[in-house]
This record gives sequence, C-alpha cells and structure tokens, in this order.
Amino acid sequence: MEGGISEALVRFGPGWAAQCHPTAHVATVLQHIRDCRTEALGGHVTVCPECGEEHTLYHSCRDRHCPRCQYAQREAWLLSRKEELLPIVYFHAVFTVPDVLNPFIFSHQEEAYAALFHAAWDTLDAFGRKAGVQLGMTALLHTWGGNLVFHPHLHCIVPGGGRALSTERWKALPQVKDGEKEPFLFPVKALGKMFRAKYVAALSAIEMIADPVRRECFSKPWVVYAKSPVSGPESTLEYLSRYAYRVAIGDRRILAIDDEGITFEYKDYRNGGEKKPMTLDGVEFVRRYAQHILPYRFVHIRHYGILAPGNRKALAALQVELGNPPVVVKNRARKRWKDIAAARGLIMGLCPHCGVGILVIADVIPHIRSPERNPSLYVG
Repeated sequence: MEGGISEALVRFGPGWAAQCHPTAHVATVLQHIRDCRTEALGGHVTVCPECGEEHTLYHSCRDRHCPRCQYAQREAWLLSRKEELLPIVYFHAVFTVPDVLNPFIFSHQEEAYAALFHAAWDTLDAFGRKAGVQLGMTALLHTWGGNLVFHPHLHCIVPGGGRALSTERWKALPQVKDGEKEPFLFPVKALGKMFRAKYVAALSAIEMIADPVRRECFSKPWVVYAKSPVSGPESTLEYLSRYAYRVAIGDRRILAIDDEGITFEYKDYRNGGEKKPMTLDGVEFVRRYAQHILPYRFVHIRHYGILAPGNRKALAALQVELGNPPVVVKNRARKRWKDIAAARGLIMGLCPHCGVGILVIADVIPHIRSPERNPSLYVG
C-alpha cells in the first residue's frame, strides 16, 4: 500500500471519513483505489520454467476512478475511436461555467452534469443547423482544476464540418476568428451567450436558482475556449488520449507524503502554466480528491450528431465519401487487447526476466477481508 494515492488513503482516509461522512458509493470507490494491486485484493504467483524466476502479481481494482487502472481502458477506447475517424481537421472546444454555480452543481451532480452535456451539444447543434449541417461532438467531463478544486467543464472534440442537411453529403465549414481567440467553426462569444442561456435554463428546471446567483451568471460572459485545430487522424487520436479516462491526479504528481500532509505538483495557469508544488493537510487532500468521484454509473464520455452510436452507418458513408473507408474489426475484443499489448511492447505470459519462458501460475493469493487490515471508509 505504499506510495502515491494509495498511501494517502491509508494514512488519511479514516480521518476524512470521520469528518466528512461520505456516501457508500464514494467510500467504496476510495477503498478500491486504496487496495488496488495490493495483497488486499489477492493475486497470484507465477514462475518461469526456464529461469525459475518467481513473480508476484496482485489484482487491480478496475475502478474507473483509479489512476493505476486507466491505461488499458483508454487504449481500448481509442482503438474504437480510430474506427470512426474522418480525414479532416478536428477542433478542441472547452465549455466552462462560472464558479458561482459550483455549489449548486456539486449538490445536484447527476442532473447538472447531464445538463452540461446537453447544453453544450444543443448550442453547437443550433449553430451547425443554421449553417446547414449536422455536426458531431465527442465530449469528456472533467470536474477538477490542477490544484484539485471543483471545476466542472467539458472537453469537446468537434469535426470541422458535418453532414449537409439538404444532400446528406459531407460539407466542410470555414474557420472564423473571434477577436484574439483561436479560430473555430463559429464565433466563440456568440456560442458562450447561447450556452449560458441554455445551461441556466436547464439548471432552473432542476431546482430554482437563487436570484443573486442567476444575476451573477448573466452579469459576466461565459467562456467557450477553442484551441488550435487538430489535423490528421493520428494526431487526433494522440490528442484525445490526453483527456479520455484521465483522473483528477495520478501517483506521478505526488511529491511527498508525511504525517503532516501531502505535497503534489500542479500547473499554475495564471502564471503561464508553471509547475509548482502545493502542500495540503492530509484530510483536506482526500476531501478534494473525493469530490471528483462521479455519480454511480454516470456516463462521462458522450457522442453526439454524426459521431453518435446511432449514426454509425451515416458516418461510415461519410468515411467512404472522403476516401477513408471505415476499419472493419471482426472480433473487437480480441483485436483490441492484442493491439494494446503490442502498443505496450508486451507479449502476454512471457517471462519479463529471461524473455524466453512462458509463465505458469504456481500459487494463488486469496483476498484479505480483515477489517483491521482493510478498514471500511464508510461511516453510516
């Protein structure tokens, strides 16, 4: 249980649970992360018949919030997206909301996150239909800033055009520049105004927003940030990999853990993205970390328009039209894991010590269910 997030949860998880009284779902997720790849979840011992080297492998938790369990899921997801790529320019847009809404969003997470997706897509779809096309969007929900504060926002990948409403053929849209901002398909200031109206209306339908909060929402412009366009299918995949299945913080950013607190690295975007250390009290660190656990089974990556699952045939037709026939995968699961292993430079079952022998399971390590060794973080 040593090192990184796991050690932080071992040291400070019980104190956080006693102070914050988490829900059973949040406590369970943190217990998964705490016990991941440790003797608590059991495992097995393998031996190489060639060199005799033994290897102890502990089971992973496979929780989507775990920083150690995201690689395989991310690679599998990217392979699926590769089948849907078009040979065009893609854009990266970020939809953010003002801090004044954060308390309301946090107390209505499932509904408010879903409304964020819908408001972003309804805004882009309205502008696209005005231009005579059905656009597409892949949106990924993030809820954190670099210092682990609550900061819900959407990272959206948008193709540089869509299916023409009149002919159902591909139609590219011109890039426009809104002041000093990066070029995008539409003026980002106008997008921000429509997004603000749609999202505030959606939140009001959930529960009445206090008038001071509503006035503050409409007293300032909302930011739809468009980054430089991403060109080429391979570049798009690499770009997506930075955002898909990312968690609030990984083990690599943890610099030190002691009895007083936790020091981690973050980027100060107010100072040009300079990397700086930050030290938090252990219980406060766990509190900030826990607030980014998504509601149970909430879908945090969604596809719309021509990229929606229901439009696969139309997307395949556009791929053929643009000279990029869709990739046909007969056995997706088998090919996916084979490609992941190849990407990682691994041959499953081969001894990492001698590189010749095929590992054989010699012993099974059972789960450890002792409350003393694995105390529950849920205080009901």
